[in-house]
Amino acid sequence: MNGIEKILAHILTVSEAQCADIEHAAAEECDRIRAEFAKKENDEYQKLIQDGTKDAERRLERLNSLAALESKKQVLMTQQEMLSEAFAYAAKKLLQLPEEEYVNFLAGQAAAASLSGVESIMLSHSDRERYGTKVLSAANSALENKGKAARLSLSDECADITGGLILSGGDIEVNCSVEALIAQCRNSISPAVASVLFD
Repeated sequence: MNGIEKILAHILTVSEAQCADIEHAAAEECDRIRAEFAKKENDEYQKLIQDGTKDAERRLERLNSLAALESKKQVLMTQQEMLSEAFAYAAKKLLQLPEEEYVNFLAGQAAAASLSGVESIMLSHSDRERYGTKVLSAANSALENKGKAARLSLSDECADITGGLILSGGDIEVNCSVEALIAQCRNSISPAVASVLFD
């Protein structure tokens, strides 16, 4: 082998060694880059999982809060409906009192609402026909017993009410209809009725 061939062989050997070193370094760099990207990918994946979990938990909390509010709203609506039904039932029971009790109830309302003793009693059409004269007599008797003027009269007009009465004197009308009496006491006794119904 002559000198040039030896030089070429040496250059080739050195070149192959350098190529092997470069290839080895490149492979290590590729492995490092792959590992780095794999770590970044895993970190990003974990972050997405954590963010997604937190978002899902927040949404679940909001949904639970909304469901709880809706549930309370439904309970309150149902309680209000039940209260309304209770007061409607009370009104119905008043209208279904035995005749003597109902007449005394109407007479008591008229006597209590009377200011001058000369007002006019307006009843519903059916109550006027069935109880009108009895109510008038009992109301005037109640006023006499209190030492007041007792000249109430029965109006020729009928009131557009289901029961109870309207006492009219001059420009003043006192609404003692069953509906008005129930409405007047509803606010004050609703808590007591609610405690009986719901406690």
